[in-house]
Amino acid sequence: MVLPIFGAVVDGVLIGLAYGLVAAGLGLIWGVMDIVNFAHGEHMLIAMYVTLLASANFNISPIILLPVNAALMFVVGYGTYAIIIKKTMDGPVLGQVLCTFGLLLTIRYGIIYFAGPSTRTINNFVVAGSTTAYGISVSYPAVLTAIVSLLTIGLLYFILQRSSVGKAIRATAQDKQAAQVMGINTNRIYATSWGIGLAATGIAGTMIATHFPIQPNATPGIWTIASFAAVALGGLGSIFGAVIGGVVIGLVQNIGASLLDPSYQQLYVYIVLIVALLYQREGILNWVSDQ
Repeated sequence: MVLPIFGAVVDGVLIGLAYGLVAAGLGLIWGVMDIVNFAHGEHMLIAMYVTLLASANFNISPIILLPVNAALMFVVGYGTYAIIIKKTMDGPVLGQVLCTFGLLLTIRYGIIYFAGPSTRTINNFVVAGSTTAYGISVSYPAVLTAIVSLLTIGLLYFILQRSSVGKAIRATAQDKQAAQVMGINTNRIYATSWGIGLAATGIAGTMIATHFPIQPNATPGIWTIASFAAVALGGLGSIFGAVIGGVVIGLVQNIGASLLDPSYQQLYVYIVLIVALLYQREGILNWVSDQ
């Protein structure tokens, strides 16, 4: 029993770092604009299918596709705000929710129309395989995904804390009117926030596609709910909070599957999400640190 628990902890941390990267992108958009992007998982699905098709048809390594998908999803995010979301900013919250839900349906069923509903996997990744140490099996693609996630999270933190764009994003998130008085183009900042948030999702989707089944009806929902739970745990506007929340979600899923029933992995995430939402908006982890 001890070795399976240790294995579940390792797997939970590895997948949790990927959850944290996806959640960091969701939390950035949510924290800056106070809009929940219900199509976050579907945007990740775009990067996953680009990776799948490029790998299967042109034998292009997912590693090479990292900057390609990051740039692609930045453009998608920037354009999504400029063309669609901007028109809902002065309307009711329900309109914004329905807008992102409409994006969810459009992307998901658009992909199903063009690529089909079947589950797909990438089988020719150069880093495929696994190793076993002390009775614990570790997947190479999962380890590489965790490393890429950590590096991307570090880059996100640097952009938000050190760059002029990051400072403008933080200023806009704190007080939109004051930012406008200081000469910040808040519409451009909102579009950039969407771009950066989806670029992070694009990087995550590229790596996750190397070891996670791609199923257009199921995959987006799994990652969106896990991201919501991670942000609820870590608190809005906190990159590291989202990462810690993601790791917690990964641990809950894998340890729960090891000790209880693996078929209820998503149920464990829903339970964590409900508990997190019962606490304050700043997140359970921030609440605990304040006690």
